[in-house]
Amino acid sequence: MTPQLGALLDSCRAHARYLLAAQGRLPSPVTAANIAASDDVLVAALDQFAYRFVRLQDTLGGRLFRRLLVEHFGEPYEDSSLRDVLDRLEKLGVIASAERWGQFRAMRNALAHDYPETAEEKAAAIELARAMSREMALMLEAIQALTNDTTPGSGAR
Repeated sequence: MTPQLGALLDSCRAHARYLLAAQGRLPSPVTAANIAASDDVLVAALDQFAYRFVRLQDTLGGRLFRRLLVEHFGEPYEDSSLRDVLDRLEKLGVIASAERWGQFRAMRNALAHDYPETAEEKAAAIELARAMSREMALMLEAIQALTNDTTPGSGAR
C-alpha cells in the first residue's frame, strides 16, 4: 500500500472514530424537544457529529474511493467523475450502491448547510444520519480489510 492510500485510510479512521464518539453523546433518539431545548452539551455533540459526518463522507467519496481504484485495483480513474468511480466500486463490490452513496452526499449537504429548518426535521435528519454514519463506518472497515490495513496508524508505513 502506498503512503498516500494509507494516510487517507488513517484520516477516515479518525473521522469515523470521532463521529461514532459524538453519536454516543447524543440522546437516543434525538427528538424535536431535544433540538428545541438548545442545551449547550447537546449542541456541541450535534456540531461534532455533523462536522465529522461531513468530513468522513468527503474524505471517503472525494479522495479515498478514487485512490483505492488507482492504487489498489490498478485502474485508471485519476480523472474520472465521482459517478464513474462510484459505479466502478459498486461493480467491484466495494460499495453496495452508487445510489446509496448519493443519499449520503445529500445528507452531508443537509448537515453542512443546515437545510432542515424545523426541530422535527432536524431531529429526523440526525436520526437518519446516525444510521448512515454506521453504514459508512462499516464500509470503511470493509475497505480496510480489502487493503489489509486494519490497524490504526498502519498507513504510515
